[in-house]
Amino acid sequence: MNSCKSCLSKEKCNSKSKRSVQTYGREGEPDSLPEITSAFLVVTQACNLKCKYCFVVQKPRSMTLKTAKDAADYLATNAKERGEIPSINFFGGEPLLKWKDVIVPLTYYIRQKYGDNFELSMTTNGVLLDEEKLQFMKKNKIGFMVSIDGNKKTQDINRPCADGRSSFDIIAPKIAMFLRYNPNMTFRATVDHDNVEEYLNNHKFAVEHGYTNMFSIVNVFSKWSEPEKNELEKQIHLTAEYYLDLLYEGKNFSMSPFESMFRKIDKIKEAERKNEFRTAGKGLLAYGRCGLGASKFASIGTDGTLYSCQEMSDNDEIGREFIIGDIYKGTNKNRRMNIIKKFDPKKVHSTDDMDCKKCPFYRICDGACTINNYFANGDLNIMPSILCFYYQCLYREAVQIRKTAEQFENVVERFRNKGILKRK
Repeated sequence: MNSCKSCLSKEKCNSKSKRSVQTYGREGEPDSLPEITSAFLVVTQACNLKCKYCFVVQKPRSMTLKTAKDAADYLATNAKERGEIPSINFFGGEPLLKWKDVIVPLTYYIRQKYGDNFELSMTTNGVLLDEEKLQFMKKNKIGFMVSIDGNKKTQDINRPCADGRSSFDIIAPKIAMFLRYNPNMTFRATVDHDNVEEYLNNHKFAVEHGYTNMFSIVNVFSKWSEPEKNELEKQIHLTAEYYLDLLYEGKNFSMSPFESMFRKIDKIKEAERKNEFRTAGKGLLAYGRCGLGASKFASIGTDGTLYSCQEMSDNDEIGREFIIGDIYKGTNKNRRMNIIKKFDPKKVHSTDDMDCKKCPFYRICDGACTINNYFANGDLNIMPSILCFYYQCLYREAVQIRKTAEQFENVVERFRNKGILKRK
């Protein structure tokens, strides 16, 4: 999995709108660090796919049912003290490999002990998902997201089965079933240098298969040639035209890469007007960023170890630096603070000698996924330049979309509802 494939979108991780000291610790006040009440539960490191950008170190490690129950009790105890509802996202590897051993019995345990006051969800590649499992999940209120990158060419390059078979041939016939149980499920794709020419086609694939929410991100761990970057820019432009066509036709959908840019355009103008420099999250530990141990969210490894981010779970090579405790002894305040202190948005810059001061996001840049920065560059504050390039392309198209939208007088309200045009 690349970037935050587990999340519904990167915007969900980095949204400032719902942040408060209830979720994130206050800057300069280590004692305000919240206890962990929500976690990715890594039930296994094994997987039946072999995604080329996966951050999981696949080892024969799996969580026992006892550890899973202990983890649920740990989260529930912390949540009760804070007056909150605990939550678990079944994670891996591929969590459905532990369906009978952990997920089903743990779900019964949680529902019998805590009722519906415990949120459950799952991130899965969908290969083992069937009607019977989906019915169980619906009955027991387990939300889910299926990771898929797009059409057959893209999916089979990015996400082949571990045995070499086509994962697309297994998953594509199930998409209608997935959306029947989760109509608003996000199509969340990773774009790579060797299939970038399918960027537009993959968005069309999503729309044609019934998705109404789309999110895409580039593989920041690949080396992109100049011709491939040019193709990415071209594909984003074509997709922007497609986006406008869909809006003009009155389609009900959300394409997050563009829509997040409309908000950023407004934030840039506001920062310029107030002469501010990277103030988002100011007053909160880690500037309210996910994955750094400053919030109530964490990841629980197969043995009950707590990590600040799910991407680091059970990763012996570099993950130990992001261990923040365990479910039996609780979190370690000093370890959390050591991670938090390593990040400073005012120090964020790009690789490859990009001139950050010329970037439209210079005043509001927040470093994007700090954990991916660490994987790619060994530093939370150094962004891969391909991600900067991707955002700049999206920004230019978003500006143009706004200009074009102003000409569509007969559907102006539709564009205002999407945030493309501001209300007067």
